[in-house]
Amino acid sequence: MEIPPDVVEIWDRYGLEESVRRHCITVAKISMKIAERIKQNGHHVDTKLLLKGALLHDIGRAVTHDPFMHFIKSAEILRTENMDERVVRIAERHFSAGLSAEEAEKLGLEPKNYIPQTLEEKIVSFSDNLAVGDREGSFEDFMRRLEEIDRRSPELRWLTERTRERAKKIKEELERLSGLTF
Repeated sequence: MEIPPDVVEIWDRYGLEESVRRHCITVAKISMKIAERIKQNGHHVDTKLLLKGALLHDIGRAVTHDPFMHFIKSAEILRTENMDERVVRIAERHFSAGLSAEEAEKLGLEPKNYIPQTLEEKIVSFSDNLAVGDREGSFEDFMRRLEEIDRRSPELRWLTERTRERAKKIKEELERLSGLTF
């Protein structure tokens, strides 16, 4: 997989850590694998857009590792860089399986819809959930990470429950379109 030069320029300009770059490459590889199968089954996926969105989804981690802020910072950085708004939305909506405006407000964020809408947004969000650092994990690994959040932060159980529901719906949609099993 070739990384577009403008992606590397943005990574370098913001000093994105090597470990985050490797994670983004893993997310891109998972995303492209899913997209290729979906395309083979006769559905349209914009793979150039998908690749760029996957590689830049965590650029916000150059300024914060706060799980509830990095995706917002990613969108801010990409807008500053005049990136295609579709790429911006992939980054802005990749967190977990998304957040509704109500959920975002409850977390102290701008009350805005952060739920993945397009196929490309869903693929990157789902692939990010499968990625464990720079290796591909499983959907069960993601479910176990949510269980760990429940144990460590029981006050967030309302969020992990909604995340499970959304993640399962995205999984089912991508399995149906791709013919893959996650």
